[in-house]
Amino acid sequence: MKNLIKIAVSYSGFLYIALVLPNISMAQSAGTIVGVAGAIPENVMKIAEKSCVSCHSEPGNADALARLNLTNWDKYSPDKQASKAQAMCIMISKDKMPPATYRGTHPESILSTDEIKTVYAWAQSLQNAKK
Repeated sequence: MKNLIKIAVSYSGFLYIALVLPNISMAQSAGTIVGVAGAIPENVMKIAEKSCVSCHSEPGNADALARLNLTNWDKYSPDKQASKAQAMCIMISKDKMPPATYRGTHPESILSTDEIKTVYAWAQSLQNAKK
């Protein structure tokens, strides 16, 4: 009976690590991303989760993190947040983000016209909040 309990506890621990922790980690990332006027809006966060978070949040791609680290968004000053948001818009408008290599293997990451407009409006709101 003791062995059965040990196996059940071990299995539960494994399931928790495999299934629950990744979701908690993503929720914590989303919860810590704070902008000038509060948290990044949910609609923008959904876009970021689909197209940006895998590379631009820890433990993402080192080059991507050097340019934009969404995990540390709340540590950026309001001016830096506005600047980073504008840089995001530039990269999106030049069709450089998500990168072509990533889009090839993750076609769902490609932003729609409406999603691009949403990101642009959010970036503009950060610029307006600076003034």
